[in-house]
Amino acid sequence: MIIARQAPRRRGRPTADESLAREQAVMEVAAALFEHHGFAGVTMAEVARRARISKTTLYARYPDKPALFRAICSYACRVPAYRFAAVATEGREPEAVLADFAVAIAEATADPAADRFLRLVIFEARRFPELAGQILLESRDVASPLVEWLEAMAREGRLSSHDPALLARQFGALVTGGHDGLLQCSEEESGKRIASAVALLRPLFRHEKDRHG
Repeated sequence: MIIARQAPRRRGRPTADESLAREQAVMEVAAALFEHHGFAGVTMAEVARRARISKTTLYARYPDKPALFRAICSYACRVPAYRFAAVATEGREPEAVLADFAVAIAEATADPAADRFLRLVIFEARRFPELAGQILLESRDVASPLVEWLEAMAREGRLSSHDPALLARQFGALVTGGHDGLLQCSEEESGKRIASAVALLRPLFRHEKDRHG
């Protein structure tokens, strides 16, 4: 179980970094509790106690347990965002860029925070039907660097006539393996799915030298 370790608090209003660190500590504590006990088995009082904050402070930020649960799911979606943003696209061949985006998708799926809350949301879908839509939108926002790159390829005439946003989602589904990916997520299987996804999309692109040839 993850237990947050907070630095001793100084007097006065917390800085932006301190506020962010405290919020992350609450997220991690609550995430571990929801993971081990499910939604019904967690209380706000226990979250506050484990996070070493007062209940008043917790309720000021999250009015009730459903609000806290939604915030954690949103946090889990944002965790892998840096992986997509870090993919270099300028001056590289499509196959290399696709491979890097595929690795980013696979790593995001394998991230413990994202994985455990995807499973929790599926389990709690009847209780929180709106969460599926929320996570879908936030996941697409995280993957926007892939969509933007595909749109650029289409504008340059290097990508066959396809909807970039739809193609990005289909590429992600190929990499993650859908339901199979939830049940079988070994490194070997992930590597095979990445290679297959890149191979399937490769024919849709034109190399720079072919475009000018």
